[in-house]
Amino acid sequence: MSVAGIAGLFIACRDPVHVREWYHHHLGLRFSEGEGARFFWREADSGRLAVSHLDFLDETTSSFHPGTQPFMVRYRVRDLETLADTLRAGGDDLTIQHGRGGGIIDPNGQRVELLEAVEPPGRSVDHGRVQGIGGVFFRSPDPASLKTWYAKLGIRPGPDGYVTFPASSPDGSETFTAWEVFPSDTTYFDSRGERSPHPFMLNLRVADLDGFVERLRAAGVWVDPNIESYDYGKFAWIVDPVGARVELWEPAPTAS
Repeated sequence: MSVAGIAGLFIACRDPVHVREWYHHHLGLRFSEGEGARFFWREADSGRLAVSHLDFLDETTSSFHPGTQPFMVRYRVRDLETLADTLRAGGDDLTIQHGRGGGIIDPNGQRVELLEAVEPPGRSVDHGRVQGIGGVFFRSPDPASLKTWYAKLGIRPGPDGYVTFPASSPDGSETFTAWEVFPSDTTYFDSRGERSPHPFMLNLRVADLDGFVERLRAAGVWVDPNIESYDYGKFAWIVDPVGARVELWEPAPTAS
């Protein structure tokens, strides 16, 4: 797989300062200027240290241009030049900037950033119960076609039919990040019986989901009354200040 993991998710909103404060107050995320919230992890096969960024940008940002979507995913890749040659040979123009990063527009009109894998500077950040980005999901009018395009980046489903990026936490425990495209009419991103206006959904990996949810409810955060359990963990859902559904996932002991 050319893509080794998700290196960042950047979301446009009307009042990013307020949204960052909400995520800090309720979820314990710590944001730094120009980097957002950082989650450290290690590639499963190489053991190399990596970092994923989560940040909220003003809706007037030009960072996503010429894309048309109000969010952008950054992927960590192992060999940017080789991937660029492959894409260009297939008719896709990948613009490489600063030698290590590149940008391309997917068929959904979304700007995609590709960052060559390097050891990140800085130290691990403690976000309390939130341990990392557990998944990124977005809508498309033609999921099958979009997945075919992303296969050019090496993003392909495994034997179970799902795309997951295996990794390990800085402490060595095994984990993964999920990736999926949903149809435009999906109701999975909806909450409180209302249609979500957002074309994406964020999954955050957490510890002690039951205790976390109890504290959020006490603080007045809307929490879906349903908590679901599967072999790979427990899930709960909340709504953030911009009305986006956020999935909280506590991995099962065998998947963490």
